[in-house]
Amino acid sequence: MANQQGANLIPTRPEQRALEVLSTLSYRTGELNSYLQEVALSLGELIGVDWSVVTLCRGDSERILASSIDLGEKANQVYSLHGSLTGTVVATGCPLIVEDATTCQEYGTAPDGYSSYLGVPLQMPNGEVIGTICSFHKQPRYFSSEAVRLAEILAERAVTAIDNYQLYQQQQQFTHQLQAEISDRQQAEERLRKSEEQLRQLAENMHQVFWMYAQDGQPIYISPAFEQIWQRSCQEWYANPNIWRQAIHPEDQARVAAAFQESVEFRAEYRIVRPDGSVRIIYDQAFPIADQSGQIYRIAGIAEDITERKQAQQEMFKAIASLAEVGELAAMIVHELRNPLTTVLMGLNSIKQIDLPDSVQERLMLSLDEAERIRNLLQEILLYAKPQALQQTEIELNQFIAELLGTIRTMPLPMRRQIECALAPSPTQIIGDRNKLKQVFINLIDNACEAVKEGEVIHWQVEPDLLTGQVSIRVQNGGAPVPADVLPKLTKPFYTTKPAGTGLGLAIVKRIVDAHGGKLAIASSPETGTTVCVQLPLR
Repeated sequence: MANQQGANLIPTRPEQRALEVLSTLSYRTGELNSYLQEVALSLGELIGVDWSVVTLCRGDSERILASSIDLGEKANQVYSLHGSLTGTVVATGCPLIVEDATTCQEYGTAPDGYSSYLGVPLQMPNGEVIGTICSFHKQPRYFSSEAVRLAEILAERAVTAIDNYQLYQQQQQFTHQLQAEISDRQQAEERLRKSEEQLRQLAENMHQVFWMYAQDGQPIYISPAFEQIWQRSCQEWYANPNIWRQAIHPEDQARVAAAFQESVEFRAEYRIVRPDGSVRIIYDQAFPIADQSGQIYRIAGIAEDITERKQAQQEMFKAIASLAEVGELAAMIVHELRNPLTTVLMGLNSIKQIDLPDSVQERLMLSLDEAERIRNLLQEILLYAKPQALQQTEIELNQFIAELLGTIRTMPLPMRRQIECALAPSPTQIIGDRNKLKQVFINLIDNACEAVKEGEVIHWQVEPDLLTGQVSIRVQNGGAPVPADVLPKLTKPFYTTKPAGTGLGLAIVKRIVDAHGGKLAIASSPETGTTVCVQLPLR
C-alpha cells in the first residue's frame, strides 16, 4: 500500500556520507548526460535501491536520460506514460511512494521484476514538470522521509543542470546564429566592397565621365575622365558641383538648366567651353537611383565627348552630298553621250548595209563593237551612279535561289559549267530587293564561270548562322587564284582584270550588298580557288 509505514526500513546512513556524495556532484557546462548519470548513481547509493533513473517527459511519453544500471539498446527507447507510476508523478507534480506495486496498482505498474517505487518530479522554476527521478527496488520496502528528501535534493540538482543545459543550448544556438549573421554580413560587405571596387575601376577607366549627386544636390562622385574632357580638376567639382554647368556654352545654358530642373531622367546634347577657349560637344544622360522602397535618393549620369563623332558625321554628310552631286553629274553626262552614240550606231549600222571592201568592212565591224562597248559602259556607269533605292520584300532564300538557279542555267556561260547548289537545311528569311539581289548573284555566277573551263564545277552555298543573325551565301570556283595585291582592288570602280571588262560589275554588286546592310568579302588561294561571300542579315 502506498505511503504505508513498513517493516523493511532502510538503514540509516550518516549525513556525512550524503554530504560527501552531494559535494562530489559537479556539473560542467554542456556535459548534461554524464552529470545526470552521476545523479542516478548517487541516488541509488544513498537510499540503497536496485535501480534509479532520470527521465525526460514530453506529452504522453518519456525517455530515459540516465540510469544507474546499463540498459543496452533499451536506453534509447521511448516509453508511454499512460498507466505508469511515472505518469502519476508527472500528472500530480508530487512525490510518490509505493511499497509494493505488484499488489497496489492504483498509481500504475512498475517495470517487470521490480516491486517498490519512489518517484520525485523534476519541476522547473516556472512550475513545469519536465520529468522524474525514480527509484525501483526488487523487494517491497518502505522509503523514509529522509530518502524522499535526498531524492528531492538530487531532483533539484538535476533540474538545475537541465535548466542550465537548455540555457547553454539556447546560448549556443544564439551564438551560432549571431556568428552566421556576422559571417553573412561580412561576406555581403566583402561582396559589396569588391563590387564597389569593380565599379570604381570601371568608372575610372571609362572614356566617358560618370557622375553622381545625392538627392539634395551634394556631389558624391565624378570619374577622372572629367579632368581630360572639361580640363578642370575633380577637386574643383567636389568644391563647386555646378562648375560643369558654368562651363556650358552661353547659348546652351538655359536649355540644359531646364532639362536638369524638369526631370531626374533626361538626355541632353550641349557645348562646353574649356579654360583654353576650345569648344567641345557633350552628350549627357542622367538616370535616377532608387532604394528598395522606390524612393529616389541619388541621381547619376554618363557624359561623353562626341565632338569628333559629330565632326565625322558632318564630313560624312558632306561626302554623301558630294557623291550625290557626282552621281547626278555622271547621270547627266551619260544621258548626253547616249543620244549622239545612238546616232553614231544607227549610222554605222546603215553603212553596214553597203557593199564595202573587206578591209573597210573589218574596220566598220570594229567600230560597231567599240560603239556597243561604249554603250554598255555608259549603262553600267548609270547603274553605279544611281542611288541604290531598294524595293524591299520578305524573301525565303532557298526558294529564291532555287528559282534563280533555273534562270542562270540557261545563260551561255553557266550552260557549259556545272553548278552545285547547297541550300540551307531549313527555311531562311531575309528582307531585300529581289531584282537587285538577282543582279548580284547572276554577276557572281557569271564571273565564277568565266574563271573556269567548260565542264568544271561552281559551288553555290547558303549557310545561316542564328547566333550572329547573319546568312552567308558563297560562290566558289576552282580557277586560278587572284593575286593578294589584286583582291582589295576588285570592288573598286573601273578596275578590271578582264580584257573587255568595264570594272563596274563587282563595284555595283558591293553597292547593292552595302545597301542591304550586308558585307561582301573575296578570298582566293591555290588550294580552294576564289570564293566570294555575300553576308546578309537574317529577318
